[in-house]
Amino acid sequence: MKFKDFVLKLLTFGFYRAEWRCNGCGKEIFDGEFFCEDCEKGLPYNNTTVCEHCGRAVKVPSEYCSTCKGVLVSIDKARAVFTYEPPISGLIKKAKYDNCRYILDYFAERLSFLYFANYFKAEAVCYVPMSEERLKKRKYNQSEILAVKVSEKIGVPFVPLLIKAKETERQAKLTRAERLKNLTDSFKVADKKSVRGKNILVVDDVSTTGATAEAVASKLKKAGALRVFLITVANVPSKDGY
Repeated sequence: MKFKDFVLKLLTFGFYRAEWRCNGCGKEIFDGEFFCEDCEKGLPYNNTTVCEHCGRAVKVPSEYCSTCKGVLVSIDKARAVFTYEPPISGLIKKAKYDNCRYILDYFAERLSFLYFANYFKAEAVCYVPMSEERLKKRKYNQSEILAVKVSEKIGVPFVPLLIKAKETERQAKLTRAERLKNLTDSFKVADKKSVRGKNILVVDDVSTTGATAEAVASKLKKAGALRVFLITVANVPSKDGY
């Protein structure tokens, strides 16, 4: 069978491989890339001016922006690959809710680049856990999968350091203050010996206000972590840009 006939047969009978189409516009591509050339150029990379502390896009260079100043005090440094906008926001939702785990391979690769580009030096990689109840409904934790894949790529051990001690209200519609209150004592450190005196890298998909990461970092610091770094696929820029 000729190659063009093989391809035609696959398309005709509905067989599909994600890497055959651009994940931005849907155009057919056969070079193994995740996006076509045009979509790749238009991706919302978070690589312009960012807050030195939390990594959010800002209008002018700053050590602390309005989102993190006086609030995100347990996180030593955070960075994100993208800003949370299309098509990345849509892909994160697909990976999170629609079982499109192949997307996590691409995100993990970009996160590993981000890790090395920022000269992070971690001794353990962990993730933001879900409650057992939510994990049963979701069937998987996208942050855990990302953390495992990033660990493999950067050569730093993956250690499940945290557990979700109690279920919390959904964060999506809460303010930053409400999120911080909602998350109080919701996480626990599973193994303090693996934390004490270490630099810890936390991997997550999205940082909205940073409240979840702050709650996690606070517990890690209280358990003896030396420094806590955060890398996410995307973050939400500061609302006022400062």
